[in-house]
Amino acid sequence: MRKYVFCFIALSLTMLGATKTSQAESFTSLFGTRQTTTGVVPALAVEPSGWSEATADQIEMTSFAELIAGGDKGDDGKGKSCGDSCGNSFLGSLRENTEIWIGGDAYRGFGDGRYINFNPLPFATGNSAGIVAGFNSGVPLGNSQIRGQIGASYGAYDFKGRTIDDPGQEASIEQQSFVTVGLYKRSDVCCGDRLSWGVVYDQLFAHQWGWTADEVYLSQIRGIMGYAINECNEFGVWGTFATNRDTVVISDAASGITSTVRAMNQANAYWRHNWAFGANTMLYVGAVDQADVASWQLGMLGTAPLSHSAGLYGNFTYVVPGSGTGLVGAAEEQWNASVGLVFYLGAKAVSPTVSGNQGMPLLPVATNGTLLITN
Repeated sequence: MRKYVFCFIALSLTMLGATKTSQAESFTSLFGTRQTTTGVVPALAVEPSGWSEATADQIEMTSFAELIAGGDKGDDGKGKSCGDSCGNSFLGSLRENTEIWIGGDAYRGFGDGRYINFNPLPFATGNSAGIVAGFNSGVPLGNSQIRGQIGASYGAYDFKGRTIDDPGQEASIEQQSFVTVGLYKRSDVCCGDRLSWGVVYDQLFAHQWGWTADEVYLSQIRGIMGYAINECNEFGVWGTFATNRDTVVISDAASGITSTVRAMNQANAYWRHNWAFGANTMLYVGAVDQADVASWQLGMLGTAPLSHSAGLYGNFTYVVPGSGTGLVGAAEEQWNASVGLVFYLGAKAVSPTVSGNQGMPLLPVATNGTLLITN
């Protein structure tokens, strides 16, 4: 399995590099010449501040080494993609720093491995698929660079139900709500501020969760810290720490077999890249604290603008099972994949540099890929 995953990553990076020129040219032809704004004006009326002409260095990058080397500084010491944007970043109000999304979501987690009375080992039973929608907002805290963020999502899965252990609930829809709230500071690479960080609290409320259609309430602390080496690339770490436990039924309701569950602690290293046409992607790999259940994980998330006010988003997480092949290894498998449309109320769909649009929330709302569940 690992061989196929690495091949997929290598192929994805190659395709992204090969299509970069055509993407940048088509975006420019759609929206015209990019210009740097020189004053604080309503975000809905103009292109995002810090916008600059795509440089030849950015458009012509086709290899991994060239991607990392992108964003070289010019003779004046400033990054080529920054122009004169330092100090012109438009923060805006709460509404102007809010994004709303809707999309499809599929995942497989701990609740999809079912225990039975005559066999103490779990076996894989399936996964969940549905529709998710939510919002995420950057909250101003006076004139401070440190800002607050608050967001939430709602997902509905398995519209025909699936449990057979509780006949009264066999047609019930699984429902999930995530709430994320915290503090963050974005970097501002054009002004020489290369450090970004964020700390949030994630809460999951799950109804009709898993094979046994149980109720789950779990929470975690999630943090991130990154350093922008240039306008295009940032490297850093992010991780999670569980803050509570819950008890769920893991077999049929009559047996009364239960298990204590919690959020899985994680530690990940990431590479974030900003593309010439305004897209932003993050690739990460890391470890979890349950070596007997999962050995390591990898993931990717990103956004790509369709206009100043709308874009596409996607994310993917795969947790490599800690056990060998067969029944147990299949039961331990966890993954999450989501894709959809995102709308920006402040017309901040296009990311000018790897620092992103100032004022927008730094960390995404929690998902089944960032809040992993274990016993």
